[in-house]
Amino acid sequence: MDSTFALEIALIGLTGLVMLVGLVGAVVPILPGAWLIWLTALGYGLLRPLFGQPLFDGWIGGVAMAVLTVFALIDLGLEFAVTHTVTRQGGVSWQAILASMGLGLVGLVFFPPIGPLVGSVLGLFLVEYYKYGKDARKAWQGVTSYAKGCGWSVIAEFGLCVVMIGIWGLWVVAALVIRAPM
Repeated sequence: MDSTFALEIALIGLTGLVMLVGLVGAVVPILPGAWLIWLTALGYGLLRPLFGQPLFDGWIGGVAMAVLTVFALIDLGLEFAVTHTVTRQGGVSWQAILASMGLGLVGLVFFPPIGPLVGSVLGLFLVEYYKYGKDARKAWQGVTSYAKGCGWSVIAEFGLCVVMIGIWGLWVVAALVIRAPM
């Protein structure tokens, strides 16, 4: 086996492994998800010339990176849109959602990795608690609505990450098939 080929296989394996960390990141809040997958694919494409291949394997990687970029941009709004849409449908006020986001950011800065979750829940609960005249049961309904939105957001991002890894896999296979000797 040629040493360049062995290094190329190692790069593919390492890229796949880092992408799996990104897949875990879709579920675990402290790890990046879709953006780690996108950055890993970008790094893979930029390293292709080291193995005598064109940058991004030519048009194949270029198309794959364009599609991956679209999915990564979709991910930007995914968590916000899904979580807060479901939360609003549950009757939670926009003030509670803003408090949730604000205290979530405070939690991220001062108490990572669990701080964002605690801050988000606390901010939402407190605003809803006072909105409903100190009715903890109604405030808790807002929290459960928020949790449901977060759950749907995680499921959506996980699916998005699986598709992104699949696109990268198709890129790798297509590039290998096109350059394989006939």
